[in-house]
Amino acid sequence: MKFAHIADVHIGSWREAKLKEASSEAFFKAIDMSVEKEVDFVLIAGDLFNTSLPAVDRLKKVVLKLRELKDINIPVYVIPGSHDFSPSGKTMIDVLEAAALLKNVVKGEIIDGKLKLNFTIDDKTGAKITGMLGKKGMLEKKFYENLIRENLENEDGFKIFMFHTAISEFKPKDLSQMEASPLSFLPKNFSYYAGGHVHEKLEESVPEYGQITMPGPVFPCNFREIEKNPVGGFYIYDNSLEKPLQWYPVELHKVHSLRFDCDEKTPEQIMEELSVSIRDKDFYNTIVTLRFKGTLHCARLTEMDFSEIF
Repeated sequence: MKFAHIADVHIGSWREAKLKEASSEAFFKAIDMSVEKEVDFVLIAGDLFNTSLPAVDRLKKVVLKLRELKDINIPVYVIPGSHDFSPSGKTMIDVLEAAALLKNVVKGEIIDGKLKLNFTIDDKTGAKITGMLGKKGMLEKKFYENLIRENLENEDGFKIFMFHTAISEFKPKDLSQMEASPLSFLPKNFSYYAGGHVHEKLEESVPEYGQITMPGPVFPCNFREIEKNPVGGFYIYDNSLEKPLQWYPVELHKVHSLRFDCDEKTPEQIMEELSVSIRDKDFYNTIVTLRFKGTLHCARLTEMDFSEIF
């Protein structure tokens, strides 16, 4: 069994035109790489889009790429993420599912006020897939609190649980303020937990649970992410290998980050430091980030000629 695990694509996330295009290109490249690796199916663990109503031109490109997978019989299993929903609860994921381009695996029924999730079974591999949607403000928390677990935990076979929630025990230190749920919210005894929402990689094998994984975004979604993790990526799980889990980077452009301490310096001094730092550098096909921090000496911010810098 071989499958790709993608999350946090956030198509259309950037305002800057070239970076906005890059989020789509990274997703398409991840799909192409998955096809080259001959995966049996693709998982998308939430936030395929950055908004519930993506631009028509970007939506069209996504539809065409998903159609390519359908035409070669590689199914796509999805859960909606916090960015996929509108305030009214509507999501473009429903439209794509109605067009038979993917399957939303958050399926179930309410029994005596409790949520019973059902499995979606992959025809080729027999993998049993289910999951929980993600919503803004941790609104999915009540779904977990009212989740019937017995049918999920007692099911045999290779089981995948998809989720779009930060796990308290595994939160990165620099995201300590992020809302999260305890590990105990997840049902136990699954072969693979395909997570999303936290924009950093996670690989944890947990007793009584299984392999808990988050790939991070396929392309950084904001300035801080570009500085910290300039290359996004995704996982491929192949249980025929001794080490089944491997993370694949999706590199579209080089990244060069520049930081300047402006404390007690004049605009002229800062411009000189900038000139020295970029001298003889080749920035072809490169994303360049600039961070200026500090209090200028006897000068105002308006005296910095940012247009010249750009």
